This record gives sequence, C-alpha cells and structure tokens, in this order.
Amino acid sequence: MRIGDIELKSNLMFAPIAGFSDAGARHLSARYGAGLLYTEMVSAKGLVYRGRGTEDLLHTTDTGVPVAVQIFGSEPEFIFKACRDERLQKFDIVDINMGCPVRKIVSNGEGSALMENPSLITEIVKSAKEGSRKPVTVKIRAGVKMGEILAVECAVAAERGGADMVAVHPRFREQMYAGSADHTITKMVKEAVKIPVVANGDIVDKESLERVKEISGADGFMIARGALGKPYVFSDLQGLEYTYDNRSAVLEHIEILRSTLPDRVVANMMKLHLCHYAKNTGNTKAVRMALATATDLDGILKLVDEYL
Repeated sequence: MRIGDIELKSNLMFAPIAGFSDAGARHLSARYGAGLLYTEMVSAKGLVYRGRGTEDLLHTTDTGVPVAVQIFGSEPEFIFKACRDERLQKFDIVDINMGCPVRKIVSNGEGSALMENPSLITEIVKSAKEGSRKPVTVKIRAGVKMGEILAVECAVAAERGGADMVAVHPRFREQMYAGSADHTITKMVKEAVKIPVVANGDIVDKESLERVKEISGADGFMIARGALGKPYVFSDLQGLEYTYDNRSAVLEHIEILRSTLPDRVVANMMKLHLCHYAKNTGNTKAVRMALATATDLDGILKLVDEYL
C-alpha cells in the first residue's frame, strides 16, 4: 500500500489512541508487523505555543516503520504553523484528526465537529500539505448525529484539499465507541474517492479482518482496541510466525517510556496498559486490584513480576 510517496510493507496500521499509542506501544507493534504507526493526537495550538506535555507525545523510536504524527485543530493557520514545526520533521506523514468524539474536543470545533464543515476540511488539508510538504491523511467518522452520514462528503472534501489517504471509523460521534462499526459506510467512501481508504473499527482477529475486507473493499486496515496489550495481533492477522513473552514485552515497553519520561509519569501511563497486558495471562482481576495500591514505578514493576 502506498500513501503519497511512502510505501508500506504492510497495510495493517496501529491506530492513534489517546493514552495508549505511546512510543513503547508503537515500538512493539512495529516489531510484530504493523506497517504504519500513529502518535497520540497532538494539539496544533499546543505545538505552536510549545504547550506543556506536547514534547512527550512526540517521542518516537527507530523501528524501520513509517510513523504518522496525528494533530488536531480547527484553524487552518494554526495547522499550517504546526506542520512547519521542526519537531515534526522526523515523522513520515501528518494525519489530521477529524473523528475524536470527546466533548472537550468537539466543543472547540475540533475532532468530529469538523465533519459538519466540509469546506473547512478542504482548507485544513491544504494548510497541512503546504506547511508540512509531507503526505497528509485524515481520520474521520461516519458522521456526527446518528443516521446522518457525512463521511462521503468529508472524504471528498479532504481529497479536494490534497489528502493522500482517508481512514474511516464508521461509528457516529453520538455513538462514541459503543455499538458496531458499519463498514458499508467505509465502502461508500471507497467508491467516492480515488485516494486509498483505510477501514478502522471492530478488527480484532482474522475472522473480523476478513469480514471488514469483504464489506468495505478498503485498501488498508487500522487496528485500535484489538492491539492493546496484544502487539502480536499484527502477526496473527498476517499469519506470520513469531515468539512472544508477555513479561518481556511489558518491561521493554516500560524502558522505552523511561528513556524520556519521569518514572511517576511512566507509572501512570502503564496503569492503563497493564489491564490489557493482563488479559494474556488470565490475571486481569488480580492486576486491577493490585493497581489500586501501586503508587509508583516500583509498585508497577513488582506487579509485573508477580502477575505478568
């Protein structure tokens, strides 16, 4: 699969997920066969104003796999300025978030709120292309209100602005992450644009991947919740042979985060991940209970030794 001038070794991608798509999770996903990695979403204004915490989201490792930085914003001038930031030059692709359903983001006219203004989508993509001079992609939803499909019009608007790929999470903003992803909507987008289309939503195993392929006809497939605690899912989906040790993976994840972040931050970040890693061992309940008393990284490491 090709996105602009970037050739992917695999059309399976590790999605941008707030709180989860950190450098450690991306590194492990690349090892097990993800063809494209995404950062957590980063505020365009945060980049321009050098906001606190922005730098942490931009840390990445050398995996040999292309990495897209996902940014969000609603003002073309800030998107342009953010894309010119020297800290983004190490990334291969710029992705614009047009699907986040969280109220704080939507109330600012960002994320999925952009889908109610296709002409603004075109301008934002143009600004990102001009500012970054890299391939630019967008991630959209089915629409905002239940039953009112906006994905096709918004994908066409993004293509008009110069987008090199569109990823579709075919749930409506009102659904948040509930219900099922309707990949007939992804198919509608695929039939409406000439650029590659990526299907995102409800892909967790080979069976679900084949189902989404058949329904959507998409060019690529983005894995989100299905990859949490299971970086090896990318090998499973491709039928690749691999070896995996859960404890070693968790410890490596922690060390990658510790290379740039304070231990207290790493501890808090890993609390989210450990509940998912625990599902590989059958110790989910015990891990959740232990996390309630793990107040620092030493406590997290003790938990890993005992349960993972």
